[in-house]
Amino acid sequence: MYRVGVICLVLVSVGYTIIEPPPPPYKDLIGNARWMVKYANMTMVATQSSFMNGYPFSQNKATADGPYNSTETHGLPYIYESYMATLYEDFQKNSKVTFTYSAAFTHFCRNMNYDNDDPRCGKVMISGEMVEVTDADELEWAKSGIFTRHPATKYWPSYHGFKFYKLKKIENIFALDYFGGASKHLDVEAYLSYKPTWFGNGDALNF
Repeated sequence: MYRVGVICLVLVSVGYTIIEPPPPPYKDLIGNARWMVKYANMTMVATQSSFMNGYPFSQNKATADGPYNSTETHGLPYIYESYMATLYEDFQKNSKVTFTYSAAFTHFCRNMNYDNDDPRCGKVMISGEMVEVTDADELEWAKSGIFTRHPATKYWPSYHGFKFYKLKKIENIFALDYFGGASKHLDVEAYLSYKPTWFGNGDALNF
């Protein structure tokens, strides 16, 4: 049985209703990890600080794994960042970062009345290397996700040098979606090759 909790999010600026499908059953841990990356609008990015020697640095960032209404999903974090940002300085010095997602970054946990620290409010932490998106097709994918889900970003000043970045060379995926402790090392290949099962569940993505 799928957990109930389909959420309606009305985007007035574009004039249509987005309905997130519920996440997969908790036993599908990889599926839940991919679901969080697909539907979260924000993420936390942890870096090795370039200005506080020996300290980590973490920042919340807008993210998008493609548009909401696309059944395509890469399972990778994509962000839009300026060379003026502290985060940029950090990953230029050391490209190894960790992205953290929570089901609390969607509407699921609030709808289910799950506290952020409730194990049923899933979390996934993906560690790898930050790289600029340069492939033309992938760049269009990144733009379509960020610019439709975060419309203001499309109008940010070009002289700030914003570019699209993604996580590559994933080293570890740490995930939790139920009681009993987290799985510290999800299979990376299985994660990347996962075929989503949630699309169309309950006509969740009808537009």
